[in-house]
Amino acid sequence: MKRMSILTVFAIFFILSMPINAMQPNNYGFQGSKTNCTYSIEIETTCAQSAGTTDHVSVRFGDSEGNLIIVKHLNNPKLLYAPKGGLRHRGYGGFGRCAKDMFEASGPCMSQTVCSLYLKRVGSDDWRPGRVKVLHQQDGSRVVPVSYVFYFRTFVPENVWYGFNYC
Repeated sequence: MKRMSILTVFAIFFILSMPINAMQPNNYGFQGSKTNCTYSIEIETTCAQSAGTTDHVSVRFGDSEGNLIIVKHLNNPKLLYAPKGGLRHRGYGGFGRCAKDMFEASGPCMSQTVCSLYLKRVGSDDWRPGRVKVLHQQDGSRVVPVSYVFYFRTFVPENVWYGFNYC
């Protein structure tokens, strides 16, 4: 009976000592080399009044190993979602109110979770992103998240890098 109690205590200690983080993605999409990889950046703009922007938006993201990718101007968005009856017009530049856009970026393949992400806005509009995540195409087919989900939900200040570092 005493032996069973010791095993039970050890099992409970082992389970409780394991890290639990629901926001951390799996590592399926990582290449683990210094060759170049293509990433998709999914940016959702909130539905708050004046949340959309036509400003020049940049992004930089990296992992705990020091790999860093900077995109000085996010352009050519792929519109993933738009509210009913809006935004699907020619010349759409991204960052519409209530919209979800995807942008492409390339740089060094990251072997760790993308744990830092910053946005920079230059222009006269306000812009209020909701959430941002980075994805990577694995095996030429499946796209998997390779970053934390970065929740902004506030207006991005002008001409400064603004974001999060969870590394």
